[in-house]
Amino acid sequence: MQVDKNIPEISFRSIHNKSFEFQIVSNHEILGNLVPNRPDPFRPHRIHFYAILFILEGEGKHFIDFKKYDYKKGSIIFISKEQVQAFEKNEEREASFLLFTENFIERGSLNSSLMQQLSLYNYHLYSPVIQLKEKEMDSFVNLIKRIKEEYEAPDDNLTEEIIQSSLKIFLGTAERIRKKNRAQLIPSKYQSEFIEFQKLLNEKLFSTRQVQYYAQQMGMSTKKLNRITQEVTNKPAKTYICDILILEIKRFLINTSLSIKEISYKTGFEDPTNFVKFFKKNTNSTPIDFRKNY
Repeated sequence: MQVDKNIPEISFRSIHNKSFEFQIVSNHEILGNLVPNRPDPFRPHRIHFYAILFILEGEGKHFIDFKKYDYKKGSIIFISKEQVQAFEKNEEREASFLLFTENFIERGSLNSSLMQQLSLYNYHLYSPVIQLKEKEMDSFVNLIKRIKEEYEAPDDNLTEEIIQSSLKIFLGTAERIRKKNRAQLIPSKYQSEFIEFQKLLNEKLFSTRQVQYYAQQMGMSTKKLNRITQEVTNKPAKTYICDILILEIKRFLINTSLSIKEISYKTGFEDPTNFVKFFKKNTNSTPIDFRKNY
């Protein structure tokens, strides 16, 4: 995968003249770069919406952030908003690429918070890929077929609702498989607090790394916050915060042309020397070496 130091930012834009924020794209459209007003799909680009890549046939790799993920028939890859992705040129692949916004999936559901509850899109904790067993394929293939038929048919007043419902079934069934296959489930008593912590961390990560700050904002002791992160991630809060910060720094190093000094200031370090020490301590590599070796 080539790294683009001026990475394009992609907001949701309908390519099929639909009035709602959902679309389904074929592998043919991806390979032929037939999606108008979009950058080269084979170079890194950051998406500001959610996506699902469902592999029906073929094997290969998909690139998300600074990692490559293998796929094969029955792989479902979940790409979250704000992540950086790139396709490989794979003519042997048969796949459906589903794009949608949080607004689309939540609309019509009172007090819905489905996207926050799904571990499928919690890329800080879990692999973005689930692998279906052969006996599980049919139900997902049928859902995709139903969505595609509805999407390609003339719109009426139920088109959006039917696609929403089918997509929710797709996501809910995939979430059930993810949880069933996961060795350790998130204890339900901590799930809402951990999600709250993640949202707060996403907002304030570059401002502070102090566990005490996040605990105070959540109205709890540092001891309780550590208990939550230990139960969910098997790590104390400080380690988890550092892990997330390292991930964001790697994104800057790989996907931008910012200097090391600029990245250090942008990610909350007043002294670039301390930034380099922090990165090397947590990765056994300097920021410059990491950028060169990617």
